Amino acid sequence: MFKKWFSKPSRQCQETLRSNIAPSPAHSRALQQYLNCPQPMLADRLNTQQFVALDFEMTGLEASQDKILSIGLVHLNCEEIDLSSSHEIYLDHGQFVKKESAEINEIVPKQLKNATAAKTALDELLAHIEGKVVIAHSACIERNFLNAHLQHAYGLEHLPCHYIDTLQLEKKYSYAGQSKSHQSYQLNDLRQHYNLPDYYAHSAASDALACAELFLVQLAKLRLKQDTTLADLTLV
Repeated sequence: MFKKWFSKPSRQCQETLRSNIAPSPAHSRALQQYLNCPQPMLADRLNTQQFVALDFEMTGLEASQDKILSIGLVHLNCEEIDLSSSHEIYLDHGQFVKKESAEINEIVPKQLKNATAAKTALDELLAHIEGKVVIAHSACIERNFLNAHLQHAYGLEHLPCHYIDTLQLEKKYSYAGQSKSHQSYQLNDLRQHYNLPDYYAHSAASDALACAELFLVQLAKLRLKQDTTLADLTLV
């Protein structure tokens, strides 16, 4: 049933993509190490994987022109979240902050005055997600921004990486999603649907943790822990 809903002939094997990328002296050490690490295989069982829940706060939603302001992440597996790994990295993109984005995520230029250089921050992120599966809510946003950064910095069109989108899981696997009875698929609204506690939205670290908690509840409630492979859930 899972394969009927999710698998498509065009689904790309990230390990094949990784193995076809030629090493380059222009790559940072973190990117080189990332590309030297094998990607999980589509046939691998989900319960054998390690994950990183990820959230970006940005100046807007256009990956080709907007900038990442902060990166929130936390490590987890199918059973538990490593709370000690939860943290947020602020990027030195203060000059790009917009009034509209500041009203949403409350990140202002002064807050980024001594933040981490963008290239260093993204290298740190690569070290965290190396060999792991990324979990995000509306994961195409994080994927697009990460790819845009690597395209700009290294000419790398696509980062080999598996993404699982908690929004798409809800739409495809839950009764409410299939029957279109959800009024909203926003992260906090889905958390309320599963009786998860309220949290402080629009901090990248808290959003990443909130996404991780939602993912574990979805695995349990939607019975996705057993006999599920990465191919069943990974974002196309």
